[in-house]
Amino acid sequence: MLLFAFALLNPPAMQIPEPAPQTLEALENQMLEAFDFGFEARLPSLPPDRNLDTAKLTWLHGAAYLSMPVSVFPNGSLEHGEAVRIIDFLKAKVPPTVASLNSLNMRLTGSHLALWRYGQAAIRDGTWNQNIRIHWENILMDKSVHPLIRGLALRHALCWALAEKDDVRLANLKNSSVGAEMPSLFPLFQKAFASLGGSLSPLRLWTSSFNPVENYEAHAHRIWLCPDPDFSPPEKTMDWIVPLLEGSLVGSRENPLWRPGAERLLKEDGFGDYNVMVAPFKKDLELLGIALFPALVELDSGGKITGIKMGDACPRQ
Repeated sequence: MLLFAFALLNPPAMQIPEPAPQTLEALENQMLEAFDFGFEARLPSLPPDRNLDTAKLTWLHGAAYLSMPVSVFPNGSLEHGEAVRIIDFLKAKVPPTVASLNSLNMRLTGSHLALWRYGQAAIRDGTWNQNIRIHWENILMDKSVHPLIRGLALRHALCWALAEKDDVRLANLKNSSVGAEMPSLFPLFQKAFASLGGSLSPLRLWTSSFNPVENYEAHAHRIWLCPDPDFSPPEKTMDWIVPLLEGSLVGSRENPLWRPGAERLLKEDGFGDYNVMVAPFKKDLELLGIALFPALVELDSGGKITGIKMGDACPRQ
């Protein structure tokens, strides 16, 4: 009995395994996912024996959130040399060339992300020509690039292929290695290509006062589709169609179940100066291949769709 009591008072020590340290790959994934969702990831605190991993993560963090990343690699290291090339490229006062893009010779995830952010902004500003844009996209879709950045570059390339009605580029992307790895992006864009020359008839619309729109006729030949009140149309004459991306409930025609959410959204500042309509059903938009926003749909005088620019290829104010 005494031995039993002693055992209760002094239980044997349990060997609890320490959690395995997070790999650089896992930490980079976390940081890139935060960047993709619009959050700022904190730099992790790593032990001194992982100084190089810390430097790589600091470089990636700067590429994600600073206007100009800063090299924290040791002078003379391969990583520092790569970082300096990227910084000099970003500071250049002239548009890049194919040769200058090829000379970057990037191995670091932070370098790829820095090039992604810089190119995306330059293309939106209209400072890069088509040839440089396509070469930049192709570099960032290479197998050596992190999958998340490759996905961003593929989406960018598909948006521009649609905007330029370049079905050859679409086919080449689909048959590429990155296309084979990310096939889920293609059905959407194939539907959008198929919508060219058709009408907006699949799109069920309601006015901002929640009356069904019968036989919609655009007030202008360019229509803006965006659920975000901060992304207003570039022209006041455009109709603004507001997709309700979470709405799938129908209800009755007079009292749709999505109406309360739409009323809350339309109270946001930004909508008041435009002719606003609500498109409550994602399925309608998906039938047209429109699922990236903002989106600009161009129509001819007969109401036929002549162009679709969405996502990265859509003009911004």
